[in-house]
Amino acid sequence: MESHAQGLWFVVVSILIALLLSISPLSPDLAWARPDWLLLILVYWLLALPERVGVFVCWLCGILLDVLQGVVLGQNAFAFAVVAYIIQVSYQRLRMFSLRKQAAFVFLLELFHILVDQWAQNINGVAQTHWLVFLPALTTGLLWLFVRPIVGWFQRAFAVF
Repeated sequence: MESHAQGLWFVVVSILIALLLSISPLSPDLAWARPDWLLLILVYWLLALPERVGVFVCWLCGILLDVLQGVVLGQNAFAFAVVAYIIQVSYQRLRMFSLRKQAAFVFLLELFHILVDQWAQNINGVAQTHWLVFLPALTTGLLWLFVRPIVGWFQRAFAVF
């Protein structure tokens, strides 16, 4: 029972760190390229621990991110819930992909997330129409190449299974 609690503790802390990184202030030039830290961490845990992290956890994290960013309530929650569903349907296949193929898949997931954000903002009349809104998809996909091995090392070090 203790190892389950320790594992849950580490998952929650990693999600909280991702939330903090998602709202940390950046210079206006770097803000366009901000990777989606929460998506990276959620995708990792969805692939590593699909029985603990699922659609509801991703939806709840999306609601928290909506509140922290001050965007339309449910915008990130819907996108993260759909991402979680896509991963849960095919997580066994995704786990077998090479790191580069997984990075390409994360790129596509982030692109979907951006499109949902733009759609929700368009409905409210505050959408940004600059092509740089798609830059986080690239940075998130590239960052997966580093985040997956690092979080995997911490998962093994803290024996989160």
